[in-house]
Amino acid sequence: MRHALAALALLLAAGCDHLVDHRPRAIFSPWEEGRTLIYEDPSRPMETRTQVRVKSLTTTPAGSMAVKTFSNFTMQIDATYRLHEGLVAERLDNGNEIMILPEGFPDKVSRWESRGAMNFVVGWAKVDLPGVKLPDPDAMGVWVEMVAPGGARQRTLWVPDFGEVQAMIWVRGHWLTVNRLVFQGFSDAPRLGGAK
Repeated sequence: MRHALAALALLLAAGCDHLVDHRPRAIFSPWEEGRTLIYEDPSRPMETRTQVRVKSLTTTPAGSMAVKTFSNFTMQIDATYRLHEGLVAERLDNGNEIMILPEGFPDKVSRWESRGAMNFVVGWAKVDLPGVKLPDPDAMGVWVEMVAPGGARQRTLWVPDFGEVQAMIWVRGHWLTVNRLVFQGFSDAPRLGGAK
């Protein structure tokens, strides 16, 4: 056993780090410039649909900064999100952030607290969105459950490169869908070469 540990120490000291996974962590948020997502609450009129469009993406030492435009028939706002190693956080005007998903999500961090609510990974699931074509027909997403301090429960399905694709709330003993992706595409052709 001592010889095996010594051999491993020599390999690591020699810079042999091929055992370490250097692949970039999946981004559970839309990040490609021009990507447009349209969501609806099935219980509400179509006029309440919300469109999310990635306006811009820049890379900084602290992670990528994605500016997204949220719009519907009555409003349009821009919001900035920091994306880094699984982290998805909304950047506020005062420089503070609201963490949506933690760094290390979903394989290194499966439980976290944000704004007083407890969040935990429920598990992976195949994405089934009738009428929505994803680039990968076998796409998998991660269900996350949030339990608010008062006991209200919400489950959200997060998919790499798309972020939230479905959200459900627990109402009188069953899950009710309150937000789901009904369209995805590009309003502009994606820039070649990725982020600046």
